[in-house]
Amino acid sequence: MRRRAMRTTMICIAALQAFIGGCVGTSPGGSASGDSNGKRSDQLREHPLSTLPTGEIAAKDRVLRVWLAVNDSTRAEGLMHVTAEEIADDQGMLFVFREEAHRGFWMRNTIIPLDIAFARFDGTIVRTHRMPPLTLQSFPSDEPAMFALEMKAGAFAALGIAEGDRLLIPAEITTQAR
Repeated sequence: MRRRAMRTTMICIAALQAFIGGCVGTSPGGSASGDSNGKRSDQLREHPLSTLPTGEIAAKDRVLRVWLAVNDSTRAEGLMHVTAEEIADDQGMLFVFREEAHRGFWMRNTIIPLDIAFARFDGTIVRTHRMPPLTLQSFPSDEPAMFALEMKAGAFAALGIAEGDRLLIPAEITTQAR
């Protein structure tokens, strides 16, 4: 089983590095982590993590597993109520919009600090922030962005992700925005 998962991951990396490819869907358990029992936060959420579509993107030659927020309702909820234990080090949420625009995010009902990266349509990261929990302060993209990637605070530093880097986002993910 582990070999099959590694092979699948390597295939996804190769496809992403070839430019746009990847894996999109819902894992067997319905969550990006494959936890068939769901997440503790699911009880507090309008859109439980276990029901969100998932995908894989690449950054710095690393595959990142992401929950996809592709409509107004899931984008508004984001990672509210999610604990640090519910997010793996290679996992986050990708907010997908239909077009580039100036964006701003806040942390209402988000109980853990998060890193956020705003990216253009081509995946180039234009702005990053470290966002403290439970604040209504807005964290702006400063430039038009089509994507926002949220991960646990410290993940970007650990992965070496910075402004100017590029996220490789499969076309299957970008077409899901509504």
